[in-house]
Amino acid sequence: MTDQSPKPGHRIALDCMGGDLGPSEAVAGAALAIKEGSIGPADTIVLVGHEDNLRLLAQEHRALRGPRVAFRHAPGIVSPDDAPMTVLKSKRDSSMVIALEMLKEGEVDAVVSTGNTKALVAAGTIKVRPMEGAERPALAAIMPRREGHFIMLDVGANPEATPEHLVHNAVLGTIYAQSSLGIARPRVGLLTVGTEEGKGGPRINRAHALLKAMGDRINYVGPVEGFDVFGDACDVVVTDGFTGNVILKTIEGLVYMLRDLVGSKVKSNPVYLAGGVAMFPLLRELKGKLKPERYGGAPLLGLNGLVMKAHGSSNRQGIASAIRLGSEALGHGAGRRMRAALSDANAVISSTPAEG
Repeated sequence: MTDQSPKPGHRIALDCMGGDLGPSEAVAGAALAIKEGSIGPADTIVLVGHEDNLRLLAQEHRALRGPRVAFRHAPGIVSPDDAPMTVLKSKRDSSMVIALEMLKEGEVDAVVSTGNTKALVAAGTIKVRPMEGAERPALAAIMPRREGHFIMLDVGANPEATPEHLVHNAVLGTIYAQSSLGIARPRVGLLTVGTEEGKGGPRINRAHALLKAMGDRINYVGPVEGFDVFGDACDVVVTDGFTGNVILKTIEGLVYMLRDLVGSKVKSNPVYLAGGVAMFPLLRELKGKLKPERYGGAPLLGLNGLVMKAHGSSNRQGIASAIRLGSEALGHGAGRRMRAALSDANAVISSTPAEG
């Protein structure tokens, strides 16, 4: 006889105090996630922040009135300008630090935060600790391309990555692409300034040699350039956190600029307005594909627990999307596979001599 008892759900802590739009938008994002079915039917969202305020805000949303919502009091707030060590030493009562402490102690299975990226990376690394075999975590963003989406990492956690870090990013990104995009054997490309051998400097050349030495462990297709990533060259783009963050924010700025430019032109000219009406279905489809909030969360891969970083300016749709991505990642149980992949990668790194 099979066991028909319901499986226990996951608990996701939402840092409600770190976003630009305030706790009201975070609470609304949690309500939207439950309403849209972004989390499993047995999952719980824990709202972390000033409890009295959060309870008042939650009363405005019918979806938050049931047993699937819990609260944890955290009166402190991490500001965008706070240095990481200031947060760790002087703001231990903040919603960010308390949420990470809950993850460390096993009280929750994931943390979603819109807070200060540097502080979240530092506090997550110190509190939750890197996986065995990983030196530093990497932020992995889901990005739109001509057909479908691809993974780019790192997009801000580790600005000065070594060749070894880039190899770690490749294996972590491969597993994340398998779980989040459903690609059985993701193609991995190393972002550089040219696809010819020897371009990109010693760091990129060493990373390229190590990735080739990985053999069948990953599906490495070689170096890729900036104009390749939005085509169909690869499914995982590996780079350092400095370059990835610049690309991510440039794309977001470009999308908003094009939206505002098209809107202003359509309003100023009746001919454009008529054309805009005719093209409205296409424009609506493109907007849905390109809007940053569609994939509003980037996981901090390589930690012993799941930490999702949402953009500081995330609206409720972006926050709900980050919660959904966190719930999906938990459902795939990728942590065990990542540890095994890191162990294999480190074995290859240690056995591959540097050229010259």
